[in-house]
Amino acid sequence: MTRRMRTVLVFAASGVLLGVVGLWGAELMRADAKHEGVGDPADDGPLTSSQYAAAVAVAQREMDKERARVTSVTAVIRPGKVRQPNLGGECRSGHVIRILLIGRFPHIVVDPPPGAPAGPVTSVGITADATSGEACLLGVGNVHVHPYRHAADLLPALHR
Repeated sequence: MTRRMRTVLVFAASGVLLGVVGLWGAELMRADAKHEGVGDPADDGPLTSSQYAAAVAVAQREMDKERARVTSVTAVIRPGKVRQPNLGGECRSGHVIRILLIGRFPHIVVDPPPGAPAGPVTSVGITADATSGEACLLGVGNVHVHPYRHAADLLPALHR
């Protein structure tokens, strides 16, 4: 196999992987928005003041990094752990904070796989550990989602 063919194969595999991750993130956020398969909304307890502050800090970092313009930022607390994090933190305390940012994210670019809907990223979902406040999982979507129901509204505390 020539060097050029290997390079093409690596780029093709990378593109497919990025597309699958984007599609998977969109599915997770769509399920969260509809509360399908992610638990009973009655399980969503209110955030403590330290959890609220951690959620605001995580959301603000993402907004600053991506120069996002958000219209909604909500957060809920849920029991659970993240077994395959894609960010630096680990979510193993037994409870996670799910943060949903809705708006425009002009610096996030995702190439969807063939057959998947294309379009600009309009939502970012971040999961953080409820004890440490460290973000451990991030997903993006380009489909219409609704803010979390029965959630803490983070928008008033964010610096736009």
